[in-house]
Amino acid sequence: MNSSQIEHSVLYKWSSCDSKLRAPDVKSRLDIRKIHVYDFDNTLFNSPAPNPSLLSSYLINILTDPHKLSNGGWWSEPRFLRELIREWTVNKASATDLKKLDQIDAAYWNRDIVELSRISREEPGVVSILMTGRKEQYFKEVIGGILDQPVFGADKLQFNAVFLKKPGYHTTMAYKTACLTDLLEHYDRCEEITIYDDRIRQLRGFQQFLNEFVEAVRPSLLYNLIYVSGIVKYLDPAKERGIITCIFEEHNEAVSDHVKRGIHSPTFTGGKMDVREKRLGAAYILTPLARKHVVQFVVDRCSHLIENHDISHLMFSPRTIPCTGHGAITSRRIATKILLGLSDDPPDELIDKTMELMNDGKESSRIKFRVVGFGFAKSHGIYALKVIPIPSSRFIFSEFPDLLLVVASIENTDYDTVEICESSLYSWSELEESITIDTDFGYDFILSAVPHKRAKKRKQ
Repeated sequence: MNSSQIEHSVLYKWSSCDSKLRAPDVKSRLDIRKIHVYDFDNTLFNSPAPNPSLLSSYLINILTDPHKLSNGGWWSEPRFLRELIREWTVNKASATDLKKLDQIDAAYWNRDIVELSRISREEPGVVSILMTGRKEQYFKEVIGGILDQPVFGADKLQFNAVFLKKPGYHTTMAYKTACLTDLLEHYDRCEEITIYDDRIRQLRGFQQFLNEFVEAVRPSLLYNLIYVSGIVKYLDPAKERGIITCIFEEHNEAVSDHVKRGIHSPTFTGGKMDVREKRLGAAYILTPLARKHVVQFVVDRCSHLIENHDISHLMFSPRTIPCTGHGAITSRRIATKILLGLSDDPPDELIDKTMELMNDGKESSRIKFRVVGFGFAKSHGIYALKVIPIPSSRFIFSEFPDLLLVVASIENTDYDTVEICESSLYSWSELEESITIDTDFGYDFILSAVPHKRAKKRKQ
């Protein structure tokens, strides 16, 4: 064991990526005066989360429960993170200039936190740690791989050590406070610790831990807990759906294997389940960019109309402008008129051609709407925008008197389309400014989980 391994033994103890371990350039651990700890998911990197526009709340609950599925759920499954990293690197490979490269990095990384981590790495007397609650056994190679990629320029991200959750810890907080205890006890001349994290609950846990440590062990220790407003990236819907389908197939195989062997799994409780499409109805479906613009518009121009002027408690999900009730679709004739903007009934030949293109995903006539009102349905805790087509003469079909776009809710709850499209539910406010919303007409659906049905045997 060399002198570095002795002086910085705590880093070697908790290190998960040995190739990324770089001991501080100081002669003694006594020279360490500060510890900087950086979370990974949605603090440094805009990690993927289950897409509420694609998945039902029931399916999201199953995916994020670590005890339901045989793979441990979303946050124990490397394929989701690998797919977003693959998307990032593919996009970078296609960039034609440095400006484009920088823009691509900014879509996946938090520039400010990346720069702060680089300052930490260069500051004398500082130990910088990347510490994540992702399990070491599943994510060691993934995290190590992403740190091999340059970001915001030609330089890679570097830390003195990378810590991932080792076996034996039931919660992320238990693991992280164990790491912090060892760090603070080993570097006992440390005067200040700074932690960057996107989760308020985690920061509260750190605050409680550090208050107790300061009171019991080191009264002179200063601590800074920095909340980082994380940005969530969603995977390409087809990719996300494919991974989820594979996970459920693997889970069902694991359940069958346990039943066959007559054993009870201590690691997961879910029975066999299948992923199924749940048709919501016909709608004008917002483009991904339109969804982003709508959220920004509400934040910038409508926040004064939010109850208590507090938007932090809202769950934004501007997905569709419904035009039929739950589970219903339009006739082929009406769908053709909507797609082509026709006032008169089209001939059968044109209907057949248009429907064929629509079913193949090749008919995407862009339909634009203008926002004319902002409303709140207090009984449901829902905020909505009232819209009209552009131009106003364009043919638009709807079973409802007004065209409404639900933009946010106080809680992540399911609601009946017919009920929430009743304009009288809302208290409406006129808007001084407006935006244009781009949509595509189609049949809206989400994915949900249903109990697995065994195939019926045919009678001989």
